[in-house]
Amino acid sequence: MASPGRPGHVLVPRCPVIFNGTNWSDFVFHMEVHMDGQLLWGYLTGERIYPSRPLLPTPPTYPPDADDDAKNALLEAFEVEMEIYQSDLGVYETWLREEKSAKAILLASMEVGLSLSLRGLATSHLMWAHLRRSYEIRNEAMYLVVEEAQSLRQLDSTVEDFHRQMMVCGIAGQFGL
Repeated sequence: MASPGRPGHVLVPRCPVIFNGTNWSDFVFHMEVHMDGQLLWGYLTGERIYPSRPLLPTPPTYPPDADDDAKNALLEAFEVEMEIYQSDLGVYETWLREEKSAKAILLASMEVGLSLSLRGLATSHLMWAHLRRSYEIRNEAMYLVVEEAQSLRQLDSTVEDFHRQMMVCGIAGQFGL
């Protein structure tokens, strides 16, 4: 979809939830739905695997003593190889185009500072895997910390005793207390 203001400019359909480093679970949910709608979710998950670049077949060389039937057989085999090559090249080029779209959408759906951590990763799948390793674990750990904090109650204890309970659970440090 080209923008009327800039020839050749393509609009990138961003995910409605922009990843800011703290909203991983919301981002994952919306990103999956968004990328599914673009038919690109498999690129992030790795289900759409990178096809190898097809090799152009070598035209036949005819032995000097080849008759017309032998030459026709070699030519027909070459034409079949060319058809397969053209088909495989189409698959390869489609994968490259869709992979570029997946990367563009992923990066456009993140705050710029966070997207810079993905520099040097070649595919959207590698980028997504890096984000999952970096943020999924943090969110699970934070969930456990918040769950533990919610279970603590000051009740009749003094502020100092309550603070000590939080320190023992490691919660105070998580919240800068």
